[in-house]
Amino acid sequence: MTDAGVLVVGASGILAPAAAQLAAADDGAPVTGVGRVRPMPSGVEAIAVDARDAAALRRALGARRWARAVVYAPAVTDASLPVLRAAVDGPVVLVRTSAEAAPSPEEPGAPAPEPGPWTLQLGWAPGAGGARWHTPEEISDAALAVLRDGAGRTLGAVRPWADRP
Repeated sequence: MTDAGVLVVGASGILAPAAAQLAAADDGAPVTGVGRVRPMPSGVEAIAVDARDAAALRRALGARRWARAVVYAPAVTDASLPVLRAAVDGPVVLVRTSAEAAPSPEEPGAPAPEPGPWTLQLGWAPGAGGARWHTPEEISDAALAVLRDGAGRTLGAVRPWADRP
C-alpha cells in the first residue's frame, strides 16, 4: 500500500533541509527519512538503517510503499538502490556527487555528461574568491526542484575539473 509519502535517504544529513521542507508542506504527505544515527528533522519519521546494506534495508522497509523518493547516492550501493526503487511507486530522484561527473583519465578534456531525468548532478559553486561546495540548503532546494518537474540538472559547475574545491 502506498502512503503517498516521500522517502528521503540522507534526511539526517545533506538532505535534512529537503526532508524538513517536505514535512512542513501543507499537502499532508508523510515523510520518512532513512539514516543511521543522527536525529531526523521535525515531522520526519525515522527508519534507522544503513542504506548501503541491501538486506538490512529490505528488512527495515518491510512491505511499506512510498509515492516518491529523494536519494543521496553515496548513502546507497548498487545492491541497495534497487531495494529502494522497489519500495517506491513513482519517481526516485538520485542526487549524485561531483565525483560521478569526473572526466576519465583517457579523456580528461571530455565535456560533462548531461544528467538524465530524475537526476541531480552536484558540482561546486564557482566564485571570485575560489570555488566552494554547495550547502545542504542549496542541494536540497535543487533536489526538490527535480522532484517537482523530473528534469535532470546540474547544480553548479563540473568543469573545468581542476577548478573544484
